[in-house]
Amino acid sequence: MKQLKIFIVLFATALACSCSTVLNSPKIEYLTSNYCQPTIDYDYSKLEVSQTKLPKQDSILNANLSQHDILISNAIGIETYLTEYLQIKKDTLKKLVLKQKITDRLILTGIEINALASELDCNGERINKLAYYVNGINNKKTKNLTVASVTIGALTTVATVLIKNNNSSNIVGVSGGLLSAGLGAMTISPKGKKINLKLQRNLLRNIWFNDNSNGAYPRSIWAILNEKQFSNSGKNDLQESIKNRWLQYNFDGKIDSETEKLFFYDGGIYNADDLYSRANMLNELQATIRSLEQDLKSLSVKLNLI
Repeated sequence: MKQLKIFIVLFATALACSCSTVLNSPKIEYLTSNYCQPTIDYDYSKLEVSQTKLPKQDSILNANLSQHDILISNAIGIETYLTEYLQIKKDTLKKLVLKQKITDRLILTGIEINALASELDCNGERINKLAYYVNGINNKKTKNLTVASVTIGALTTVATVLIKNNNSSNIVGVSGGLLSAGLGAMTISPKGKKINLKLQRNLLRNIWFNDNSNGAYPRSIWAILNEKQFSNSGKNDLQESIKNRWLQYNFDGKIDSETEKLFFYDGGIYNADDLYSRANMLNELQATIRSLEQDLKSLSVKLNLI
């Protein structure tokens, strides 16, 4: 019976070690703090944006710009400046002032795109690092369980041969077999370690719910993301397209309320796979934001030819 107790203790110890726990260490604490978040809040409400419709504005713009470039002009707030600029035939001081205002807005929008993309890039790298760290710990645990299973199997074989008492030998053989099988099963379907990730600023949430009421995205970028003509298909705007891709490729076409809260609200307990998914979503959104520079390029090239 002494042998049976030993195996029971070993099995209980292995089972306790395999249970899913939330990791807590200086590395986890460092990476779960959002050092990518801007250190200041941007007040876009004070940004000068020309919104006054001038007579014949539409006809003037249509005569000189494509519909794509007109929509970009509207999104970044330079429609009125462009109309005035195009009405002035000679190089005057007013024309130079208008050109400078247009150029300033183009530059600022480019900065806004790069700033938002940089934040997404930083968060993608941060979350990916977390996923790699958690996954490494899980792989190490699986390796240890495999070694323990093989070792216990070998010891059980030796013990059953050495123990002369048939009852004790049978008890040791059965107990050791169960323990080895249990450890083997844990390597096939390990629960894995997890982390508690709180999200103070969740840029994925704005896209998922199509809501920028918190002002996380600059008005110009948000306007472009919600215009169908800026997508290749022309059927869905960029915000809808991103959400649909997430739904299909990250959540297999459906998402439950708990998963939605985990990814698009304030965070929670993530496993390694969840972290990898979040990192991929951040990187995909970053790529879309960076692609908006192509739209600015189209307008900038046209303006240099007028």
